[in-house]
Parts: sequence; C-alpha cells; structure tokens
Amino acid sequence: MPLSYFRRPLFLCLAAYMAILAALHSRGFFRADPPEDLLRFRYMPGVVVSGRVVSPLKEDSRGAKVFVQAESLRGRPFDQKLIAYLPRGPADRDLRPGMPVELVGRLRLPRPARNPGEFDEKAFLHDRGTSWIMSVESLRVTGRVSKPWLAKAWAEGARQSLETFLRKTLPQDEARVFSGLLLGFKGPLRRDWNRAVADAGAMHLLVPSGAKVAFVMLAVFAVALRLGFYPGQRFALAMLVGGFYTLMVGADAPYTRAFWAAAALGACQLAGRDSGAFQAMCLAALVTLIWEPRELFGAGFQMTYAAVIGLVLAMPRIQKLWPGAPRWLRSLMCVAAVSVLVQVMLWPIFANIFGRGSLIGVLANMVLVPSSGLMMAAGFGAWFIGSCSTAAQPCLGGCLSALARLFVRVCQLFSSLPGAAVDLAPMSLTEVIVYYDLVFSVLILPKWRVSLALALAGGVLWTGSAAAAFWRRPAASVLLLRLPPGNPALVRFADGRAWLVDPGTKVAAVLKTLRARGVMSLDKVVLTRPMPRRAWRRLRRGLVLREAAWVQAPWRLRQGKVCFEFGRPEGTRVLRGEAQYSIIPGLLKRGAVEIETDGDRAEIR
Repeated sequence: MPLSYFRRPLFLCLAAYMAILAALHSRGFFRADPPEDLLRFRYMPGVVVSGRVVSPLKEDSRGAKVFVQAESLRGRPFDQKLIAYLPRGPADRDLRPGMPVELVGRLRLPRPARNPGEFDEKAFLHDRGTSWIMSVESLRVTGRVSKPWLAKAWAEGARQSLETFLRKTLPQDEARVFSGLLLGFKGPLRRDWNRAVADAGAMHLLVPSGAKVAFVMLAVFAVALRLGFYPGQRFALAMLVGGFYTLMVGADAPYTRAFWAAAALGACQLAGRDSGAFQAMCLAALVTLIWEPRELFGAGFQMTYAAVIGLVLAMPRIQKLWPGAPRWLRSLMCVAAVSVLVQVMLWPIFANIFGRGSLIGVLANMVLVPSSGLMMAAGFGAWFIGSCSTAAQPCLGGCLSALARLFVRVCQLFSSLPGAAVDLAPMSLTEVIVYYDLVFSVLILPKWRVSLALALAGGVLWTGSAAAAFWRRPAASVLLLRLPPGNPALVRFADGRAWLVDPGTKVAAVLKTLRARGVMSLDKVVLTRPMPRRAWRRLRRGLVLREAAWVQAPWRLRQGKVCFEFGRPEGTRVLRGEAQYSIIPGLLKRGAVEIETDGDRAEIR
C-alpha cells in the first residue's frame, strides 16, 4: 500500500477526530457521573424507573441484561442510561430494542477497581455512557415499539428465534458455542471450554467479529451470482441481508466496520473505480465514531481496526510472494499470514485487557477459521429447516451438538500443546507506542528509509523511557492490597526483587495484581499467619516462586529510616521513627495504596 494514502483527506480527518476524542476522554468529557441529587436513590429498595430498551438482550455470569435509557424515576425526570439485570424467566425473551418499559428494583453505582488488575466496572460502563446498574425485581412493557426502532426490533426477534432454537435442540454449553459462532453471544461458557478456546487463539470466533458479517455477505453474494442476478442486484441483496444481520447481532464496532467497509468497496466496484480497502476502512471507522464516539474506547473497536490496518498494510505485498505456487498452497499461506498479522497487531491489547496471549493461534486458526464459516452455514441452515419442520429438530440438534464438541475438541488439542499460551504483563503507553512503531517499520518494507526512521524513533523512545524509569525508581515500594479479611502486600526493591507478604485466601485477585504490575515471579513469599493449603497450591501454580519464609507477627521490614510492619490485625503500619502514617487505613477502605520510600521518607500514592 502506498504511504501517500496516509496523506489523504479522509485519513487525516479520521486521525484528527480520533485525537480530539482521546483528548476529551482524558479530561473526563465522556464520564457519566449521575447528578448529586439523584445519589439518594442508590440502594433504595422498590425504586420504579420508566424508560426505553436500547440494546439487545445479552447474558453474562450475573444473568440476562439490557441497556435502558431511563426517562423518569418515581415520576421525576431521570435522563440516565442504566444496565438492567433482569429476573430469570421467559418474559425477558420478549423484550425488543425500542420497547418502553417500567422497571422495579434496586439501583447502585458502578464499582471502581479496588486493586491493580481488577475489572474496573465504573470506567467500563462510563465509556458506554452508563451511570447506573439496576437489579430488577419486576418489569412491565408499557407500550409498543416506535417506528424508528422497528428494524432493530425485527432483527432482535430473529436473533431470539435463533437462540430459542439452539436452546431447545442443543445442550446448554453446545448451544452457547453455536450462539457465539453464529451471533457473537457466547454467554458464560463453562470454564474449561472457555480457557481452551482462548488458549487456542480462537476466542475471536465466539465474540463480535467482522468475519461473521463477511461470511454472511459473501454467502448471499455467491447465491445471488449462482441465481443469475445482475451486479447491482447482487450488491443490493448482500447489503440488505448484511445490514439486517448486523442489526441482529447488535451492531457492535466489529460488525459495523465490516458492513460499512463492504458497502464502500461494493459501491466503488459498481461505479467502476478502484476499490481501496484502506479508504473503505477509514470511512467505516469515521461513520462508526460519528454515530457513537464512545466506540473509540471499547476493546471491540480497537481490536477490529488494529487488526485490519495491519492486514491492509501487509497483505497486498504478501499475496505477491508466491506467484508460481499452486493456488491451494497460496491460499494456505495467506491464511497463515493473516493469523500472524492479527496476532502481532493485537498483542498489546491481549496484554492490557486479557493478560494472556496465544502462541499456537496461528496454526489453530488455519483450521478453525475456514471451519467456522462452514459451521455458520450449518447453523443457519439447521435453524431454517427446524423452523419449517419440528420433527427434524432432534436430528439437527444432534448434528450441531457434535459439531460444537468437535470445535471445542480441536481447541483443546491445540491449547494442550507445550507453550500454547502465555501470561502477559500489561504494557505502558510508551511500550505500546514503541511496539507499534517497530511493527509498522517491518510492515511497510521494502520502504527502507521510512522503515529505518520508524525503527530508530522507537529505539530512542524506548531507551529514553528506560533511562528515566531507572533514575526515578525508589529504594523500595510497598503495594497494600484491598482484599479483606487478609492484608496482602507486594514489596518491590530497586534491584528488581519482588516479595509477597501474606497472600491470604483470594489468590486469583492477588495473581491478577501481580500480572498487572509485571511480576511473573517472586523471590520470596513471607507468611505471618497460616495459609490454606489449597490457596498455597494455587499460588505456586500461578507463578514462579523461589523462596518461602514463615515469620512471627508482627514482622518488620526496614528501609533506612522507614519501617513497614506487617501481620497486625488492624493492617500494615508504616513508621518513620516513632511517627506513624495514620492516613493509610482510611485510604485502604477505598482501594489499594502504594507507598514508595527512598529510605529517608515515605510517599503515599
């Protein structure tokens, strides 16, 4: 791809718009804090909220949920967006986007992360414009879907019909696998299956992905071509079905990217112009962000466009590398190249969001990606046949169930290979910039001058940031975690050593914090109180542990004039001489507290 594309007006407008959105986000412009006068309604039982459903019905480990744009609360104006967790029952399956509803239940505010590495519910929902979470005790539909919402309501009805078919004909977990393959709504999949799919690098097949829209539109286009439709008719039919499917699966950023890019490419071909994939990608991103600016801060948007820009930059040149090879071999090599590029482009996102990356995904996706298209065809075909013939549903369910188990079995096979997946520490902003700087320096080859300039810029930035971090590092830092009833603490020294004091019983949360701080091994674990054997085994499985020491409480760690005292029932104390930093217990009630010391004084962060 010519680098002059990056000087085109469409790309420059997109880059400027994204920079403005990022600047506004950093200043809290997109925060969805509720007004002070509404805070008195939190945790109040029996609150009545009237509003309109604005999303498809989804499911997670806490149950079925929808987003609701509230309009009134107990008769007074309440212009707030909330996420409503619905009571279990068949009634919620009749909900459609655009339906006016009345909810009765309890409101609460989203919770911020208490410790590094924890899920930040507050930031996640604020980036989606959501201020409240409601546990619904009862709901009532108060009217009909208005005309502007009819298309979304019909699409949601079709999705519910498909999911009902899957639930009736397949076991629960197999139904969730197929729901993920067909719609991107896998729900709370059983833990061992979820881990196998993730470690095989195939999770993108069960979550929102533009490939699903591409498969559907290509299938419609192929059928229309076989039936002898004219080019304009084929394009119109593919757009109609693809648009309906995009609404059916929720119109998330990966789906809208694929749909709008396909629309732009098809329009260019009908007009007899060169179809620029780069221009189509920029147009799709711009349309998506104009419609909903908050999409920029979601993982779905970041992942889909990071992957696509890598493919657009590198694939045209890769496709020309084997001109004399058989067609089947070239296709196989292109699939492998796509898998490699996607993994490389998404690696920082894997590190910062998921904390784990698949190394075997390149091989696994060579088998699973083509198979997923065939499984989508089988799933939609079974739904159509089952809707026409109830008697055929048991046979269709058995076939789909076998396919779902085969999909998971292949994932388990790849994920069981040595080194299939690795735990990843989050990357800082500087590390992400340097990483993509070096990646782009490779992708734009053979433009050697620009490539060398990018590589040098990345090297200089990395060297400068490493030197600054070296000179700023304290003699010791202690991170006190908020994990009652225990008082875990992570101690890090200037020479790189890391100690863990009293991990407690919530080992999973402790391991998340260690990964978030880039700690993959511990030089010592210090215990001032007994630790359950099960928790100890899990800690040893989760990281490399070199030494363990059992000491009597209270245990003191001195760094110059500053002393840290661990193992007390009231929590860790920080002393300088006879003076105590008494503010720490109060701060710990809100979340983790970090104390840095140079040996002379302590600084609380």
